[in-house]
Amino acid sequence: MTESGMNQAPQSPIESVLADELARGDVVLGTAGPMLGMLLANYGHGLFSDEVVARVRGMVSHAARQLLYAQANAAGLEDPAEFAAPRCDDLAEAIGRELRFLGHCHALALEYRLAIKLEARSTIDPVLSPGLQAMIASPDGETARLAMQLLASQARFIQQQRRMELPLDELPRALFDHVLATWRGQADGTDENAIEQASQRLRDGHAERARRLDLLAKAAAAVTGGGQPLAIGHFGVALFLSVLAEQSGQEREIVALATDESQVGRLALALRAAGLKHDQVAEQFLLVHPEITLPDAFDTLRADRAATLLAGSGRKELG
Repeated sequence: MTESGMNQAPQSPIESVLADELARGDVVLGTAGPMLGMLLANYGHGLFSDEVVARVRGMVSHAARQLLYAQANAAGLEDPAEFAAPRCDDLAEAIGRELRFLGHCHALALEYRLAIKLEARSTIDPVLSPGLQAMIASPDGETARLAMQLLASQARFIQQQRRMELPLDELPRALFDHVLATWRGQADGTDENAIEQASQRLRDGHAERARRLDLLAKAAAAVTGGGQPLAIGHFGVALFLSVLAEQSGQEREIVALATDESQVGRLALALRAAGLKHDQVAEQFLLVHPEITLPDAFDTLRADRAATLLAGSGRKELG
């Protein structure tokens, strides 16, 4: 499934074509974490473009700075920046050794890249999509409140990505625990009381936060139950990824990476597994990958067979 191959009549059944494409995508994802780690350490391919690598690097460094600033503030230091500066690179390097953490940052960077591309190319707003507008106008108060929370959270996400930032309280719990454990491991010999105070404050902030990904998951469940058709032009990139993950049974981070051109087979299968018909899948490809067309026999692939092929993938999560 390449720019040339997708335009030719397949020589084998469509399932074999897509299974082969999915297997190639699995290989790419299998090397993505280690390759991204090497690129970050040593600083073409779209999956690892300079812009994406720089954004991941920025997010990892931002995570380290937040920890060190929290430590300095808890210790009562007058200049947290002076304390953090000589320690940030080493802590960032240690945090980035966890491939799941790198994969999370990578998925966010690709999500942002797609959102900005679609804004420029197709005037799809990266914050307020028609689907989210409809939820805000819902007569159901709970749905409207959820949508307003998501609107504010998505606006913050776009601004944070522009600054290459990743707030710690937006991290999934397992990754949040990872960065705290890494920081505490690096902080041996420093003020233990300050470390404990800073750690508790960070945990309290994380527990209180309504995280964007959690809000997106709730919104995806709501719109899925409402039977609205899955369309990136309607939902916008962020909600589209969450709805597609919900409806195709895939991890959201994998779905975000599936929007890269190295993963077109995975994206096509996920869209079909979510129940989209041939012309609906083609409409999404026109927006995400306008230079790629689906093979002629794609309309013969059943949704259940697409789901089966995805379930057989060797890459069900990052890391």
